[in-house]
Amino acid sequence: MGVFVLCAWLLTAGLGGCLASVWIRHGGLRQRTPGVTRLPLWLVVGHVVLAVAGLACWTAYLAGAVRGTAWAACAVVLVVATFGFMMLLRWLPSSGRHSRGTRTAERHFPLTAVVAHGTSAGATVLLVVLVVLRRA
Repeated sequence: MGVFVLCAWLLTAGLGGCLASVWIRHGGLRQRTPGVTRLPLWLVVGHVVLAVAGLACWTAYLAGAVRGTAWAACAVVLVVATFGFMMLLRWLPSSGRHSRGTRTAERHFPLTAVVAHGTSAGATVLLVVLVVLRRA
């Protein structure tokens, strides 16, 4: 089951990488002025860095079977999911100040990629929590 979770996490990371490449390609790193972007750099970078750290913890758990690393991965993946949900809420269309003016980089995200990443992430979080609780 742990390897299945790893595969789900890698799928989620791959889909996230696709979204990140769209965001970067359309100037997401350059849109730092308040009111220009809906996704603050700290949120995007924090989401990515923590996701990679959680994946590393899960890989360490699979390699060494140390329960502490599984619990660390579980805690980190919950924070990553919270950051992801925050980005989803900021990405959704609104009539606020960010909806007018120049097009933000995140408006170029394909809906199917966002749905696929979110669905895969939700499954990954659920699987991580279930495996950790089952092995506790």
